[in-house]
Amino acid sequence: MAMLNSKCKLVLNASAIITPEILFKEIREYKNIIGNRKIYINPRAMIILEKHREEERKIIRSGSTFKGCGVAQAEKIIRNPDVILAKVYLKNCPNDLKNIIEIADTAKMLNEDNQSILIEGAQGQDLDINYGLDYPNTTSRMCSASQLIADSGCSPFKVKDIYMIIRPYPIRISNKTNIGEDVYSGDYAGSAEITWEEVKRRCGCDTNLEEYTTITKKVRRVFEMNWERLKYNVMINKPTQIVLNFAQYIDWKAYKCKDFNLLPKKVIEFINRIERETNTPVTIIGTGECESDIIDLRK
Repeated sequence: MAMLNSKCKLVLNASAIITPEILFKEIREYKNIIGNRKIYINPRAMIILEKHREEERKIIRSGSTFKGCGVAQAEKIIRNPDVILAKVYLKNCPNDLKNIIEIADTAKMLNEDNQSILIEGAQGQDLDINYGLDYPNTTSRMCSASQLIADSGCSPFKVKDIYMIIRPYPIRISNKTNIGEDVYSGDYAGSAEITWEEVKRRCGCDTNLEEYTTITKKVRRVFEMNWERLKYNVMINKPTQIVLNFAQYIDWKAYKCKDFNLLPKKVIEFINRIERETNTPVTIIGTGECESDIIDLRK
């Protein structure tokens, strides 16, 4: 996360869809990391209200976290007269956050010369509403690198590298939702669904590996790697580099490894296959849950 770099300016662009109570909570929770920095928010960022969440709970019957993003986005697109944007809502943000939150022309900030920019996508390509997995089990917007660049208001001529982050076992959200109903979240392009116990057995781990969704706090579904799907996503995004996270899920001997030469044979073979299938170098390998648990081959 960009927030961890103390030298990084924190920017939410005009395409952001903000739940105010979550934004305020996270700023307070991570105040020691944010430090004296401001969070610059574009005046046209959309605000999610409770009515948006209520509407999603009524109409959506596909994989969703029911956060209100889709309905809020739709209201912005049709220019509903009741839409509330950041420039209005955040003008009256809590007093303890007034020195942190600043409404600003974020496109102008990003297009200034002589600075490095990291545009961080919140969701994966497989959730893309147009080119992701089976519709309607998608998110409410496009998630490709080109869309992220467009949403930021940044010129594509400034792009130097595109990093695609992948994992050895793809995931989907649980069919158990936070609205008290089971709602199918879709398959994974024909890949077999497995269990976290099976992942644990394969990698030789002796601790619980279950992952939980951020919003619903339900156990994520996990699937076999789908190589055709990976190649399709690479085709759309044309990454210059690939980041492999959770390498320890391939072989637990890789857990917290920081030296490429010490990686287990199974992990090396997996990395080699990624590079063969995609014709793209794997330059960063995540081996644990900590920020320092990486192998950076760019060096």
